[in-house]
Amino acid sequence: MSINSFFSRFKPKENKFFPMINTVGDLLAKAAKRQAELIKKPTFEEMEEDYKLIKECETQSDSEIAKIYEELNISFITPFDREDIHSLCETVDDTLDFINSTSKRILLFRPKQIPDVSVRMTEIISECCEAINVSLHELKTVNKNPDVALKQCELLHDLEQEADEIYENFVKKLFEEETDNKEIIKNKEIVQHMERTTDMAKHVGKIIKTIIVKYA
Repeated sequence: MSINSFFSRFKPKENKFFPMINTVGDLLAKAAKRQAELIKKPTFEEMEEDYKLIKECETQSDSEIAKIYEELNISFITPFDREDIHSLCETVDDTLDFINSTSKRILLFRPKQIPDVSVRMTEIISECCEAINVSLHELKTVNKNPDVALKQCELLHDLEQEADEIYENFVKKLFEEETDNKEIIKNKEIVQHMERTTDMAKHVGKIIKTIIVKYA
């Protein structure tokens, strides 16, 4: 190893970490928007095309997060605590996994009728993921101006509460009105997965707030 190569390991790595984190945020927001489009398609065949793009986003995100983890292992200096970066990436990854798995369930279960609330739920998920994406892009300057990221974290909290209320009302109505047990199981699991996506998105917001408290 050359001297220059050795000392390069001790240089700040902000320029490497932030672009990768931003890429992950972009992919998350893209997948969520695609899911919101998928749910409105009239046929499962058309939904399949949207799902392929969601799966591509998940695969690309996994690759980018793997690079971030690798960089954490070799970097002497990181912009934030290693544990915070790791937790942030892990929860963003989990959020995208939920988007992917929910979309996959729709195609596997093929319910007779997609629940009406699914449209608003996917809109909420898309809004959550856009809020996360904005916050991730703000991390580079969060020590100077945390207000934008904090506002997005508050939005995540409000959106998650809306999703909770929609899910609770949906389940109550589902058991009151649906007579086909198979359809009850299918639709409950699909909408429940959407609600869990917003839970995970809210958790991302909590980690971002932790970073802000430490570094702003």
